[in-house]
Amino acid sequence: VDGNKSITATFAINTYTLTVTPGANGAVNRSPVQATYDHGTTVTLTAVPDVGYHLVAWGGDASGSANPLPVVMDGDKTITATFAINTYTLSVPIVGDGSVARNPDQATYVHGSTVDLTPTAAGGHTFLNWSGDATGSATPLTVVMDADKVVTANFDVSLNGSVTGAGTVTRNPDQATYLPGASVLLTATPAPTYHFVNWSGDASGSANPLKVTLDNTKNIVANFSFV
Repeated sequence: VDGNKSITATFAINTYTLTVTPGANGAVNRSPVQATYDHGTTVTLTAVPDVGYHLVAWGGDASGSANPLPVVMDGDKTITATFAINTYTLSVPIVGDGSVARNPDQATYVHGSTVDLTPTAAGGHTFLNWSGDATGSATPLTVVMDADKVVTANFDVSLNGSVTGAGTVTRNPDQATYLPGASVLLTATPAPTYHFVNWSGDASGSANPLKVTLDNTKNIVANFSFV
């Protein structure tokens, strides 16, 4: 030191870069959008998958699958986003007497794939229509998988009856087959010296007449006993 001196020190906040690399089938938006960020700045990254895709995970200097993702800038960062195609399930409940074949027959289907459903009625029955996530009666039915779907196949149903002991049962209406959900009234009439005891099979109790709702094919027995 050769004399009085005045010295100053100047400091500046650190600035960092954020490199974001989205994978195929999606994009990533950032807020705020800047070339560099001051230390401690929070940047919000929002993954925007293409239609039919979803964010799987962040990589590089981030992890997990939170979306949006807050990133605190405390250094230069490189973050990647990985996307994958959506997969969906297809359920095909059966109402009535029949079956449905699917092609292809898989546990899950990727977004945009198609599945052909072909109904086959059981002996003496008829395919009626589709309901749920499909309508109409086209056979085969082509289903485009863009979400989880439930497609119900509706066939007509039967009411099968028998008796134990001696007696008869009349039904109203009396038809060979019925639409699912139809109501039928059964009336048990005992033969002379017999009395009606109860219903069994797909019915119970001793109400007479008995109202039966046919949500599927039913087998009902009328039980008569000697007086």
